[in-house]
Amino acid sequence: MTKAPAGLNICGARVFYRGQLREGCISISEGRIIFIGKEAHAPKAEEEVRAEGLLALPGPIDAHVHLRDEGLAYKEDFWTGTCAAVTGGITSVLDMPNTVPPVDSAERLAERARKAEERAVANVGFYCLFPAELSELPRVAEIGAVAIKAYLHKPLTRLDISDEATLVKAVELANRVGLPVAFHAEDPRVIAEAAETVGGEGDPVSVFLTSHPPEAELKAVERLASLLAGRRVHICHVSVPGALKAAKRAGFTIEATPHHLFLTSDLYGRLGTLALVDPPLRPGDVVARLRQALYAGQIDLVASDHAPHALEEKLGPGPVPPGFPGLETLLPLLLNEVAERRLSLAELVRLVCEGPARVFGLDRGRLEVGWPADLVLVDLKAELVVRPGDFRSKAKYSPFEGMRLRGRPVMTVVNGVVAFREGEVVAEPGCGTMLRPKRSPGGLRP
Repeated sequence: MTKAPAGLNICGARVFYRGQLREGCISISEGRIIFIGKEAHAPKAEEEVRAEGLLALPGPIDAHVHLRDEGLAYKEDFWTGTCAAVTGGITSVLDMPNTVPPVDSAERLAERARKAEERAVANVGFYCLFPAELSELPRVAEIGAVAIKAYLHKPLTRLDISDEATLVKAVELANRVGLPVAFHAEDPRVIAEAAETVGGEGDPVSVFLTSHPPEAELKAVERLASLLAGRRVHICHVSVPGALKAAKRAGFTIEATPHHLFLTSDLYGRLGTLALVDPPLRPGDVVARLRQALYAGQIDLVASDHAPHALEEKLGPGPVPPGFPGLETLLPLLLNEVAERRLSLAELVRLVCEGPARVFGLDRGRLEVGWPADLVLVDLKAELVVRPGDFRSKAKYSPFEGMRLRGRPVMTVVNGVVAFREGEVVAEPGCGTMLRPKRSPGGLRP
């Protein structure tokens, strides 16, 4: 029987397939994988990519990204942000709702998704804030939100989540329609009391570090654990091992970032406000313990918290916004851990492919026949030097600047379309799609 021709064959790579590396060929047609196996058995294809010496991995999902656009387009927009994603080997991103205007209703969610689909070259999923009326949550889920995002330290919604009864009710209702709730967990009272001790006086770094102590994160997670144990709760950018343990005991899922895993607060002495991020970078002993938790498999996923700003904002002299770009360094940093044998390839795939897909109910993150053709080819032997001036992101700065890493993305395929190849973004705007979670009654599919 003659096989139908494929649109694209990727041949000669070692393919990460069902937990193992196998020499073979991946055939793609109409945006989906139609064959994984020996090249001799693959269908003919209109286009063939030779990938000897490369690894073919499932398309990574960055579960914590700020694409900005709209009122913040001077910092980043859907085109530049998703170009940064595919350049970094990321095929899907989940966009945070603290935008201008904020994504705080079903109507705003649908509007933002429409705008992104026209320009994105990576797949994009969207968080939503709690709407003012909780009765709107079913509609938010129906449109396709991946999760609700709640900022404990800085409410961005008219719903008063500082009231414990309201918070519990809101999370229960969100979970009931299949929406996990992701928290930026810092206690506002601890932050306010700590800020009073400096009264806003001093250099911006010292003021920020003093007003965002580790206790703010620990107390916030412990409070959530006491109120919401067993619920579908996701803790973003954990930076304190004690908070990780409290979240784990409560059955929450846990996210860490490369900067909290690989950088320390010593960096502030060299980079100053450029390295400000929320939560802040922690001392070396704290970072070492968090990294050990990563190696021990206690973290569900690693995400970049890509938070681009204009360079003049980061340099002051006014209030300095926390955050920096991370889409183009997330995967190389983890590939370097694999190259240095501190992390297995299977663990890398769990942390940036399978983990995000499981937590948010996405049919991505696997190389499997019938699944969407999202994948990245990486060269684990190639050296990459982090040069922010070459970023596709509008934010041309990075706390990882100058770092030498082993392992880099060579080609990124999104929905069967080659989006990045040979150092260039080659896809047209719109090859990405809006990610819609698969839901089951009472919550996400397991």
